[in-house]
Amino acid sequence: MKTSGRFRFPLQTVLKVRILREELARLELAQAQGRLARSRKALAETETYIAGTLGRMKEEAVRNWKASEYQMLFRYLDHLKAARAGWQDQVAQNEAVVKEKMLALEKCHQERQLLENLREKKFVEFRRELTKFLENQSEAMVLARWRPSA
Repeated sequence: MKTSGRFRFPLQTVLKVRILREELARLELAQAQGRLARSRKALAETETYIAGTLGRMKEEAVRNWKASEYQMLFRYLDHLKAARAGWQDQVAQNEAVVKEKMLALEKCHQERQLLENLREKKFVEFRRELTKFLENQSEAMVLARWRPSA
């Protein structure tokens, strides 16, 4: 079995696949950035709840608090602090995923650019060969016209 050429698939087909992969990488990056934005928003909301709760405690310092009210408030604050720690971890994980997706997108973009440059070089080479062939053909036709008949 004889393999012809250097590639198993046509260059245009490989380029289309790379373009689709780049679009997919761009979509995955957008989704990861959306998840990161939602996590950051939830973290900011949790910070707001913590600040609001602490503010209410300071405002109502003159109020006579019962022990059960203090316990309930501190449990709520502990819950919010645990949620904040969870959201901070989630934000860190999402940032790592976004960075990973960004690198994947850059790699896909470079591969596509490389194939497009190769396609351009092949096209220029084809045009050069075609021009040379047409020049040879026209030269042969001109010489055939001016050659004396025997």
